[in-house]
Amino acid sequence: MTANRFRAAAWVLISFNILGTILTWAAHLQKPGTGAANAIAGGTQVTGPLLLVAVAIVAVVVTYSARRWLARTGMVLLALFGAGFAFGEITELFQHNIGISAGRWDVVIAASVLGAIIGITEAFLAVKTLLTSRQADRLAATSTT
Repeated sequence: MTANRFRAAAWVLISFNILGTILTWAAHLQKPGTGAANAIAGGTQVTGPLLLVAVAIVAVVVTYSARRWLARTGMVLLALFGAGFAFGEITELFQHNIGISAGRWDVVIAASVLGAIIGITEAFLAVKTLLTSRQADRLAATSTT
């Protein structure tokens, strides 16, 4: 059950990034003069780089692998993505307004808080899933000896 929660949290984080990128550009929440290429390689004010989101999608798919080392690699990548994303969102809270209206800046701050919560949750569930599977492997190894 923990793996399913972990994967659901990973898909929520990925969806948050994709929808956040679209909404950031539609609502003009980006720094004035920032191009669309920045969303692909550098992210937006609310989301991470879309290149990392693509890696996260591959990592989620890999977690369904029957090979344990491959599934665990995907889990580790997603834990790092969630923790890194949460760190980025938390640092966003300490930045000053970047040239957008105060109301729009409030939306950026609120989205950053929400994103940080999602990222921390996803990273926590990834680590919990990794620890649970490792403990199950140890129990299986001790019961066969």
